[in-house]
Amino acid sequence: MRRTWVLLLSAVILGGVALLGVTHPELARGFAKTLISLPPLSIAIAFILILAQVSAQALRMWAIIPRDTPLSVLRAGYVFTVGDFTNIFIPVRGGDALKVLLIHRAESGRRIPLTTAAGAMLADKVVDIGTLILLCTFAGFLGLLVTKMYAAVPPLGLVLGVVGGVALLFAGIRYAPRGWLAARMASLHRLAHGLSALKDPVRCAASVTFSVVARLAEVLALRVLCSAAGFSLSLSQVLLALVIVNLSVSVPVSLANLGVYEAGLAFGLTRVGVPLPVAITLATTHHALELFGISFSAASYAFAVHVWPREAPASRAVPGISDSHALPTVPAPPSASSTPAPDAAAP
Repeated sequence: MRRTWVLLLSAVILGGVALLGVTHPELARGFAKTLISLPPLSIAIAFILILAQVSAQALRMWAIIPRDTPLSVLRAGYVFTVGDFTNIFIPVRGGDALKVLLIHRAESGRRIPLTTAAGAMLADKVVDIGTLILLCTFAGFLGLLVTKMYAAVPPLGLVLGVVGGVALLFAGIRYAPRGWLAARMASLHRLAHGLSALKDPVRCAASVTFSVVARLAEVLALRVLCSAAGFSLSLSQVLLALVIVNLSVSVPVSLANLGVYEAGLAFGLTRVGVPLPVAITLATTHHALELFGISFSAASYAFAVHVWPREAPASRAVPGISDSHALPTVPAPPSASSTPAPDAAAP
């Protein structure tokens, strides 16, 4: 039922875009003119930067997974890209659920608890959002975003929501059956284990570094397209436009965020001085490159994981154990056929 509504809403959005082009032909002409004027070299450079962005995002997820999780870099790239590719076609973040299932099915045959895998995915989201907030702070417009969110969310409603959540949590702990509560506590323990890499300074710093690289690659890709259209925007201006589009697609309402992504990014670009027809063209081009980049990366990682020969799990060395620490070989007892015959009786 939910998928039907998403498809219907996607059709309505695309129909609205077509109607806008018919009723405002000057926008359609400006869109076509800007699209034709974009140099192929600039589009190729932006596509390469988007591929780098996707790879850095996959490394961000790999770095924030707990140390004892048997997930290689190649497998992490496969999990991330296939999950993001699934998000294009399945609404309500179905690809994120697929990521949890793929992490659950580890390479070595050892099953990772689903709650631990969900905790690792949650840690990846924390790093991603935290990096975006960090970049907004450096760019100097974090206060503006906080003011806008504060104006959009009534303070009284926020306070009532927090108080209600705390009250429900207290009631659940106080009146829940003992066995049910013990099972929930065990699940929370496994979830916390999935989040444990956030307390690891090395892994957390590596994940944040990869996340910053991914965001910078995304900013540079859009900046290359803007420069090709004749608009030299600063990094902070491009980042502001991308923050707006990230907020607009945070709740998926259409297939592959078609229409919503373009509207959000075009609105962000018009806030920094780009005319609307050019902004729509740049937003559409950037979204198409993002979709192609995710699809190409998912196909490449799937080929590398399922086609390339891999070493059998049984032949892998156990970390921390060398050959010098191997257990000594116990000789087998001699068989009856190898036992020497008794000596002849003495004279």
